Amino acid sequence: MIKPTRSSRVALVLALTTLLTVPLWQLSSHSSTGYYRKQAQDLYDNVTSYFTHVQEVYNNTLYQNGVENSVHAQYNFSTPCEGFPDTSNIMFIMKTGASEAFQKLPVHLLTTMSCLPDFLIFSDLEQQIGKYHLHDALDRVSPALMKQHPEFELYRAQKRCPISQQDCTSEIDGGWNLDKYKFLNMVDRAWERRPGMDWYVFAEADTYIVWSNMVEWLRERAPKGPQYFGSVALLNEFPFAHGGSGYVVSGELMRNMVNNITDLASKYDTRAGESCCGDLLFAEAVGEAGTKVQQVHPMFNGERPLSMPYGHGQWCEPIISMHHVNPEEVSMIWQFEQTRKNKDTLLIKDLYEAFMAPHLTQFRRDWDNLSEDTCFIGPDEADQEYAGDMERSRQRLERDKNPVEKEAHKSPAACAKVCEADKLVIPEDEYAALPNDVDKGHYLRKKYDQRIEEDVDGAFQRGRTCFQWRYHQGACCTSQSFKLGKPRRGAIEEDRWTSGAFVKGIRQWIDATGECSGPNWRKPF
Repeated sequence: MIKPTRSSRVALVLALTTLLTVPLWQLSSHSSTGYYRKQAQDLYDNVTSYFTHVQEVYNNTLYQNGVENSVHAQYNFSTPCEGFPDTSNIMFIMKTGASEAFQKLPVHLLTTMSCLPDFLIFSDLEQQIGKYHLHDALDRVSPALMKQHPEFELYRAQKRCPISQQDCTSEIDGGWNLDKYKFLNMVDRAWERRPGMDWYVFAEADTYIVWSNMVEWLRERAPKGPQYFGSVALLNEFPFAHGGSGYVVSGELMRNMVNNITDLASKYDTRAGESCCGDLLFAEAVGEAGTKVQQVHPMFNGERPLSMPYGHGQWCEPIISMHHVNPEEVSMIWQFEQTRKNKDTLLIKDLYEAFMAPHLTQFRRDWDNLSEDTCFIGPDEADQEYAGDMERSRQRLERDKNPVEKEAHKSPAACAKVCEADKLVIPEDEYAALPNDVDKGHYLRKKYDQRIEEDVDGAFQRGRTCFQWRYHQGACCTSQSFKLGKPRRGAIEEDRWTSGAFVKGIRQWIDATGECSGPNWRKPF
């Protein structure tokens, strides 16, 4: 941001002071009174505008090698809501907790929510953040019910706290269980405060909503009537919309729930103590109102840019919501929305190009790229015991391994070869006869290049099922998608995590897939 220098400030202040000290009798009696007045006004206007004007043009911190074509190098942030969609008759309802509100909410209020004309925030304590009010969603829960469940000790402790909530309640458990009671209480209160809306969008404090996509989908594509949409999860075969991924309820369904279920909130308060989670209770109430959840994954998504499984089925689809987004990531995604050159519908592939593509690498130490679709462990009993439960549950049996996969557990370099050998025909005796890893690497690259030359229609490249790998303690795991992941360090050398991507294969898959013909708006089902 451009600011006046100290010397220029001093000079301007002296000039203004000199003019202001001209005797009033001179201004009133001098024949050039109009001249003095005009000079004084001009100088005053110039000085005040110089000190108060903010040129809000900054270097875009997202601009780096690999994203030059995606985002602007600089951007003017003085009109952040320009182009923001019309959200009239769409009510946004955010759920949070007293212990996290001041850590997670401010970034939302500074970014996406700053452009919303209206919204409601519900918590487990009445609070205030600047001009924004947080409503206590639990203040009508029966006192008798509160005495029955230990999680309400946290609720009472929050109310007694004379200082910050973090200082009072950091050692008191119960936040997760307390959260279950908010879901249906929010329905009652939202309908009381904002009845008759077309749509009600529910999200949590670690959820990011892409409002341009949300509004376009609700206005132009979402089915009408009593509707309940989200990213569907299952518990004992019962489907419900995952709360953290965000979910949407039509106004008609909200009306049915409130009007047709007697004492809606208190009825489900009595069930909450025995239920795992509030989003499951919400789905039960929706079912009682005569509706069931509809799947809108991956547009409503439980992942964020660093953990998003890019690739088959998550590429040309618009992204509407993301979960587990920390405050820094909320700011980064908002900044990307603000500074991206292409203002068309934001697709999942756009997130890849902005947040993962610049960091794509063949090999990264002390890193977990979240590969866990298929694992390869040595056949010996010691190898099996050393591996973790997840790796053992997803391992490929020895009889089903190709020659490359049989050696994948030996080292990170051996693990990396698995993706290169994906779908290649490799004679076992021919591969075993190669004297060392270098020769095996040359052999695989030659085989792969030959197969690519034969792939005239790109079917082989589009059909790829191994994009990346990670190696830890003798277990090699690969992924059918590509993800960025996060740092992960072991305490000792033998416990180090190593990850990598088959960069060539990823880029060839992207090229073979081609440009998206348009947004792949998924129909709810």
